[in-house]
Amino acid sequence: MSKSDLVLEPSVIFARNVDWNLFKVFYEIARRGGIGAAARSFNRQQPNISSALQRLEAHVGATLCIRTSRGIELTIHGHQLFAACRDMFESVQNMPRAASAVRGDIAGTVALRVISNLHQQPKLTEILENFHRQYPRIEIKLDVAHWRGVLRSLKSGEIELCIGFEDKLDPKYLYLPITEQKQQLYCGPAHPLFGKAAVAPSQLVAEPFVVTEDEPVPYTRYRERHGLGQQIGGFADNLQERMWLIQLGMGIGMLPQAIVEASDFASKLWPLLDDLEAPICTIYFMANASSIRSAPAQLLLDTALACLQPDDASPADDPPQPRPVSRQAAPAPFPISPASAAPMRLRKKRSATR
Repeated sequence: MSKSDLVLEPSVIFARNVDWNLFKVFYEIARRGGIGAAARSFNRQQPNISSALQRLEAHVGATLCIRTSRGIELTIHGHQLFAACRDMFESVQNMPRAASAVRGDIAGTVALRVISNLHQQPKLTEILENFHRQYPRIEIKLDVAHWRGVLRSLKSGEIELCIGFEDKLDPKYLYLPITEQKQQLYCGPAHPLFGKAAVAPSQLVAEPFVVTEDEPVPYTRYRERHGLGQQIGGFADNLQERMWLIQLGMGIGMLPQAIVEASDFASKLWPLLDDLEAPICTIYFMANASSIRSAPAQLLLDTALACLQPDDASPADDPPQPRPVSRQAAPAPFPISPASAAPMRLRKKRSATR
C-alpha cells in the first residue's frame, strides 16, 4: 500500500484528526451514567463535558446518548463505542504491568482456595510449576477448604481464584476442567463383599453409608438415584477420617478412587462398583468471568489457560486468551464452560472383566 493510499484511508484520517481525549470523556460519561457525574470525576464544568460529547458525536457521525431524567441512555452506537473505549482503557492501564512482565519484576501474592488432596493432580502441578518459573517473585497462598466453602468464597468475592467441584455451571463464572475424578463405593476388610466381584448399585440399597455432613451434590444425587444411603453409618467431613470409618466397617462410602489408591488405605478398602459404572466428577479451576482481578491472579489464570488447553488444539481452535488486567481494569472475555455441561456422569456400560 502506497503512502498516498494510507492518507486517503478514512480510518487513518479519523485516527489522525480525532482528539483521543474525547474517548476518555465519553467512557466516563457512559460508565458513570451521566454528564454531571463525568464532569465531577474530571473536576471540570458540565458544559465542557457536554461540548466534548458533541464534538465526538460530530467525529463519528452518530448520536451516542440521549439525556433522560435519570441521566443518559446510550444509543446502539453509544453501546458499540463504549465497548471499544473500554478496550482502549484496558490497554492503556495494562501498559505498566506489561512492562513489568517483560522485566520480570512482578511481585505480590495470589490466594488460591482449593479442596483437599490436589497434590496428586499432574495438571495442577504443571500449572503451579510453570507459574513459579515465570513469576518467581509472586507468592502462592493455598487455602484448603470444604468444597462448598470454596464455592461460597468465590461467589461472595472473598477470593479471586479457586479449585473444586461445581454442580450447576453458571455463565457468570469461568470453569476450566483440570481432571475428571472417578468416584467409587468402598467397603472395609470385614465386609462380606471385600475381595469379591463388582456388584450393581441395586445390591447395596440396604448398606449403611458413611457420608459427609455436607456432601457434594453429585454424591447425593447418585445415592438418591439408586436408593443408597437410606441408613447412615457415620459422618466425617475430612476425607482421611471418612476412609478410616469405612475401613472400620461403619458403612460403605463414596471416595475419589485415585486418592484412595495413593493412600495408606489402598489395601484396606475394596471398590464395589464396576469401573464402567463408577460416577465421574470434574474438578474445575474457577474464577469470576466478569470481576476485576489483581495482576498476580490474572497471571495465574493465564498460566492455567495455557496449561489446560488441549494438546491437539490447532491455532484456529485455540480459545481466546484473556489479556492481563490490573485491579482497576475490566477483564477480557473468557471461554466459559456451557451451563448445560454435566459435572458428574456415568460411563456407558460395556462388557468387561474386573
